[in-house]
Amino acid sequence: MPGQVYTKAVRRFSKAPRCLEGKPGYSKTLNLPKTAFGPKIPRDKVRDQLIKATSEDLYKWQESRDSNSTNGEFILHDGPPYANGDLHMGHALNKICKDIINRFQLIYNGKKIKYQPGWDCHGLPIEMKVENQLSNAQFKDPVETRRACKEWAQAQIENQKSQFRQLAIMTDFDKPYITMQHKYEINQLRVFIKLAELGLLSQQLKPVWWGCETQTALAEAELEYNDNHKSVAIYVKFPIVSEGLKKYIPKKHQEQGKNLHFLIWTSTPWTIPANKAICANKDVMYTLITSDKEVLVVAENLADTVIELAPDSNFQKTNVQIPGSELVGEQYINPANEDNVKRPVLHGDHVVVTTGTGLVHTAPAHGRDDYLVAKHNNISLEESIVNNQGRYVEGKNSGLPPGFAKLASHKVNEVKTNMQCVEIMKLHNMIYHMNKSFKHSYPYDWRSLTPVVQRATPQWFVNVEKIKPEALKALENVEFSPAGGYSRLKAFVENRSEWCISRQRCWGVPLPIVYNIQTNEPVLDLEVLEYTVGKIAEFGTDEWFVKENDIGRWLPDKLDGTKYYKGQDTMDVWFDSGTSWSTLRNDIKECNDVDAPLADIYLEGSDQHRGWFQSSLLNKIIYSGVVRKGVDVFDAKAPFKTVITHGFITDGKGQKMSKSKGNIFSPKEAIEGCKKPLTPYLGTDGLRLWVASSNYKQDVSFNPEILNRVSDMGKKYRLTFKYILGNLYGFKEEQEKEGLASNYDLSLLDRYVLHTLYTLQQTCFDNYSEYNFSRVVSSINAHVNSVLSALYFDVSKDCLYTDASDSPRRKAIQFVLNETLKCYILALAPIQPLLVQEVWSQHTGQEDASPFKQQQGYFKVLQKYENHELAEQFNTFFNLRDLVNKEIEMLKENKFFKNKLELELQFYIDDKSSSMHGFLKQVETYLEDLFLVSKVSLLNEPIDGDMVPIEIKGEKILLNITLSDQHKCPRCWKFIADEEETLCKKCDSVVNT
Repeated sequence: MPGQVYTKAVRRFSKAPRCLEGKPGYSKTLNLPKTAFGPKIPRDKVRDQLIKATSEDLYKWQESRDSNSTNGEFILHDGPPYANGDLHMGHALNKICKDIINRFQLIYNGKKIKYQPGWDCHGLPIEMKVENQLSNAQFKDPVETRRACKEWAQAQIENQKSQFRQLAIMTDFDKPYITMQHKYEINQLRVFIKLAELGLLSQQLKPVWWGCETQTALAEAELEYNDNHKSVAIYVKFPIVSEGLKKYIPKKHQEQGKNLHFLIWTSTPWTIPANKAICANKDVMYTLITSDKEVLVVAENLADTVIELAPDSNFQKTNVQIPGSELVGEQYINPANEDNVKRPVLHGDHVVVTTGTGLVHTAPAHGRDDYLVAKHNNISLEESIVNNQGRYVEGKNSGLPPGFAKLASHKVNEVKTNMQCVEIMKLHNMIYHMNKSFKHSYPYDWRSLTPVVQRATPQWFVNVEKIKPEALKALENVEFSPAGGYSRLKAFVENRSEWCISRQRCWGVPLPIVYNIQTNEPVLDLEVLEYTVGKIAEFGTDEWFVKENDIGRWLPDKLDGTKYYKGQDTMDVWFDSGTSWSTLRNDIKECNDVDAPLADIYLEGSDQHRGWFQSSLLNKIIYSGVVRKGVDVFDAKAPFKTVITHGFITDGKGQKMSKSKGNIFSPKEAIEGCKKPLTPYLGTDGLRLWVASSNYKQDVSFNPEILNRVSDMGKKYRLTFKYILGNLYGFKEEQEKEGLASNYDLSLLDRYVLHTLYTLQQTCFDNYSEYNFSRVVSSINAHVNSVLSALYFDVSKDCLYTDASDSPRRKAIQFVLNETLKCYILALAPIQPLLVQEVWSQHTGQEDASPFKQQQGYFKVLQKYENHELAEQFNTFFNLRDLVNKEIEMLKENKFFKNKLELELQFYIDDKSSSMHGFLKQVETYLEDLFLVSKVSLLNEPIDGDMVPIEIKGEKILLNITLSDQHKCPRCWKFIADEEETLCKKCDSVVNT
């Protein structure tokens, strides 16, 4: 394995090789590596010092720079994590990816970084958490609940801050934005005022997703779909009481036709008591299926499927065809209701004939399509028959029909309740077929992880339909990485017509609306709203929840405070976080005064296409709106220039990490290492390296095997730097960068390595620019293994250790090593800030020196070293070297030699004008080092006897491998000494001169 070869090689370089120690006296004449840089990853206090220096101290330094000393500002806007609980690996992935981008912009592009960490604080998880800590009286007091929630959130913020700091995130954690800060809440309320000003806000009684455990309305983004949810699915017969369809009954079925029914299918039996209509599709063809007792109306395409489910074998399909338009206007009853109310058949575009019966049970208070059809047909919508807890409403005005009254207070989502509904319908001969374990995808409340229901309650909605064109137009100017993010976010916006922003909880930003005590009508007068928000800015949001009989202090003088009451709804938390762009300028008003997007980058998980990305976009478009001459005008500009998404963290089995599965792994455990499962100590940079080496745009696997590979990778970097630093002892970079190369006698190999460094630098820059960190890591690793380990370190070590300290070749190699050090610092700085800081401090001898503070371009390898022709020559030579090494290996297996330094290579090339001959002549003075033998000769004539023929790109070369006829030098151990136990000429000149 290349990694194993590399590790062995670097270990040889880390200390004086035995072959170079020589006899007593000679080891002191060697230029052995000298450095205090150790192979072990720093821990504890040293690590904490490095983190502070490379994160918060560095951020404050770069933030304080004069604008003339930077290349402009770079803004990465932090999507606020929720202030609840310890960090998980998803947090680490997210924050480290952001930090890599920021550091790249700082050290490569000289940008001034603006990155303010944020926290999302309102919402159910915290409110539910503190419920258990409060007494019943405290919990019923919203002011007391809010106080406890605020304290809990602040404690969680401080806890998460300390954990985020261990990731070496370059920011000022003492200056975050927090959604429960007073200024933030007031900015949010100013966006809310824009809704009213532009006529985008309305209160509607309509069905919304409702969390029965959390007792609040939920947005689509707050749902998680369970693909294995089980429901009680039933086919239900509704007797037809109108006469219009009887003409289609064949004569031979006239008797059965007296029992003519519509047949519907539903997976929510609990909604049958709320049935108000049946929907058919006027463009669908229907038919009749018959038994010896009854006739059922179903879609023609589904008749065979329905018959297969028949309770007996008597049902048969007829040839009757009934246009769907004939069904519209017919009437039926629900016998189980025991109210004898006739209900209509309506047309519904949503009715399809892929499943079910082609007839859809319609309960307008409990379904979106049902509501829209009822509204179109002027059917009045009543409030839900289900209360906040997800139970049937009790009392005379419950809305439950008489036949279902005994189910009052039963929880509708329970199987038991649904079965009771079925039993009631069975008493009236309404059940055609039942499946007690119908498995399908069903929405769950993402907080309580319990099934939700749809129920009609008065809620506040934003008209997204009106701003949708502007939002979609804005997305056209946004870059997405990966590119598929555009289609995903676009689809979420396109499929959204309204946004329910009201929540029935107290821990949040209040909807600043007052209602008339007599009529319960809301006051949406813009002057009143602005006045009320002004008072909230004065008193604070907590004061809004204080119980008051006279709310005059919140209202302008024209309103009597005793005749109104304050609404207690709070805003959707996505509305909270969706206004976080307001923190990107000094004042929210400035956010409309810029031509470019407010932030260069938004980077979050892929689930935020339906969440934070979308809410941020919509709120920004809303706030940009103005009314000009009675026409609403919007500035179609998204708050972000680029949107980047990452995947989720999975374990070694590909399972998403979650507390319920017990496969959670914390960032702290990754940094410090664990016994169960056994993982190595990674340190901060090790965890960052795991992030950078992952394909974060997909789901990322996190398991001990991967961590061990990352640990080995980190060790390679340290050993590489240790070798370079050790061999730069005494080297001084005295000249200006442009003139450096001319001061050194660079060999072709030196120039080739400089070319590879330039290429590596460009590759890293391109991949950082494209946010492809894993390719940065793989490019660095490939260079470490194939150029440094397998070539340059091996070839150069003899010169570095045994040449005179000021020899031209040694100085040239040191120059290349110095360029390598700088190139690697630049390449690794965004990913490994602690490591490069440690290396730079050792290299400069100044603990407070920072590679991030160097003048822009200092670490860059000059383009003049780019030389593809030379690279091609070396690639051809490496082919030759590989073939030669194969021959040497065969001789070793035959025990021709013990030590490769015993060998001498002899080449003969007949064509002296060939490119290979010309190349070998150019590198002739260090050919023995290139082949790691004691001597290499280019012959003018071939040797008598067998020489091994080799062909490279059509050029014929003859090779002879022989044992050296000279003696081993006791200092360099090459077999080039004239006599036993005497120094070779080079070593003698170094030692005795």
